[in-house]
Amino acid sequence: MSTYINRLKIGLITSTLVLLTGIVFQMTPAFASHHFESELSIKYPQFDLTDMFVFESEKSGYTAFMMNINPTTGKDGSAAFGENGVYNFHIASDKAFKKSGMTVTAYLDKGKLVFGMADGANQAVGTKGKEFGSVSVGKEATFSNGIRVWSGAAHDTFVGNSEGIIGFMTQLLGKGQLALSSFDKGVDLFKDFQSSVILVEIPNKMLPKQIYVYASTAMYNVDQWVQVNRLAHPLMTHMFMVNNKMEIAEHTQHRPDSDSTRAYAVSGTVLRAVTLDNKLPNPVAYADSVAAKLLPDMIPYSVGTEAAYTFEKINGRKPSDDAMDAALSIFVGRKVTDNANTFNRHPAQFPYVKPVKK
Repeated sequence: MSTYINRLKIGLITSTLVLLTGIVFQMTPAFASHHFESELSIKYPQFDLTDMFVFESEKSGYTAFMMNINPTTGKDGSAAFGENGVYNFHIASDKAFKKSGMTVTAYLDKGKLVFGMADGANQAVGTKGKEFGSVSVGKEATFSNGIRVWSGAAHDTFVGNSEGIIGFMTQLLGKGQLALSSFDKGVDLFKDFQSSVILVEIPNKMLPKQIYVYASTAMYNVDQWVQVNRLAHPLMTHMFMVNNKMEIAEHTQHRPDSDSTRAYAVSGTVLRAVTLDNKLPNPVAYADSVAAKLLPDMIPYSVGTEAAYTFEKINGRKPSDDAMDAALSIFVGRKVTDNANTFNRHPAQFPYVKPVKK
């Protein structure tokens, strides 16, 4: 089986036979968004970071930061976090990490999530910072610094046509065809899945006016701290770098300060798509502009404004934003859709997810 199909692990389909271009192969499981994109995340799914959001809180004067973890989270209502690790929101005030920033951390200890804060947005792997509070998993709490948190098992917020993107990327890379018809069926694979969620709401007075955000997970493995994965923009590795296994590994194991070295991987894949589409006057310039827009891999957000992750604008990301449509449109250079639109599990009220009841 060719390298690009091996890397195209889209959707969480357990024991399903998939037919692509006349080849039948078994994916047990297969993957999407940022599900299982590193060897460590496959081995330790409790630290598999699958999605990240930054958006305006329902509470005036607050900004919400949310991450989804562990796509193997069950349906029994129990969150599935891991001991001996740490979950991080990295909040920078500039793309180069030259100005002030912060990292908000959380780690599991005897059934509680312990929250901490460290100065700087690019601290060493394993940094936990200064503790400011703890609360049992599944509970809400507001700490003395004004930060409000929630954690628990919830219905997966990602909405996407996994089967469609498998067919689309296979045709693009294998046959040199831009087959948007691959999305005609419009089935949202993720509507029946669960994730473990960490939500942190921070008073805007604690934040810079402009922020750049990414998330990461790390664990203590054998005798050292290792980063399991990190992410910001949806589908970065599974679509924009899909044909470059080496760069995907580098991306998940490093931080945004080295992302410029991977710009060619992003622009090259985008260039293939827009050239085949043949609708833009300068495909090379557009492909380079996409790499510059998405790298370093951090989501920009103007604090206190309405978040929106779209083809036209990226300013934070709400759970209800159609991120797969946005990423796909950026990828081909014009507004297109995956036809998956089951946005019925995205409440506008805290904690912005539908918890799975025990």
